[in-house]
Amino acid sequence: MPRGFARRRGGEDGGAAGWIYADLFLALMIVGLGSAVVTTAGAEGTKPPVEPLVSTFRLSCEEFLIPLPYRLVNRGKVAIGQTIDAAVAQELAKRGWETDQGKPGLVIVAGGVSSNETAGDGDRRAQRLSPTIRNSSELLKSVEIRTIGAPAVGVNGVRTSIGSAGNYGLIVYLVYSGGELLENCAQ
Repeated sequence: MPRGFARRRGGEDGGAAGWIYADLFLALMIVGLGSAVVTTAGAEGTKPPVEPLVSTFRLSCEEFLIPLPYRLVNRGKVAIGQTIDAAVAQELAKRGWETDQGKPGLVIVAGGVSSNETAGDGDRRAQRLSPTIRNSSELLKSVEIRTIGAPAVGVNGVRTSIGSAGNYGLIVYLVYSGGELLENCAQ
C-alpha cells in the first residue's frame, strides 16, 4: 500500500485498512440510496403503470449466404449496404417473417482465397472489410461479426463457393421473435 495514503488519512499505517473499509461502506451506501425505489400513492381507482413489453429473440440455426463479389465490393459501402438490406428482406419474406420478427444476429464474413494463398490471407482481408460491412447497413450496426478465409463454405449443408481473393460472402444467422421455430438444427 502506498505510504502517502496512510499519512493523508491521519497517521498510522495500521489505521489505513480501517479507512479503506469505511470508504467502501460509504460508497455502497451511496449506491444503495441511488437505487432505492420510490413509490407514490395514486388516487383511488387509478391503474398501476403498464410494464414495458420486452421482445425475446432466439437465434435461428438456418443460415443463408449473401455473396459479395469483387465488382460489388469495389462499388463501395452504399452498394454493399443495398445488397445486404435486399438479401435480408428477401430471406425474411421467404421464411414468412415480418420485419419486426427477424433481424441479423450473427454475421461471418468469409474472405475468398486464391490457389496460391492460405485461409489466413482471406481472413485478414475479411477483417479489413468488416468495418465497411458493419457501417454499410443499419441492420448490422449492433450485430456480432466474425471473419474467416476460405475458397468455399458450407451453408445449410450445401458447399458454396466464395471465390478467389477480393470476393467475399456473408454467412448470416437471423434472430427471431415470435412463435416456436420449427428448424432442424442437427445438421
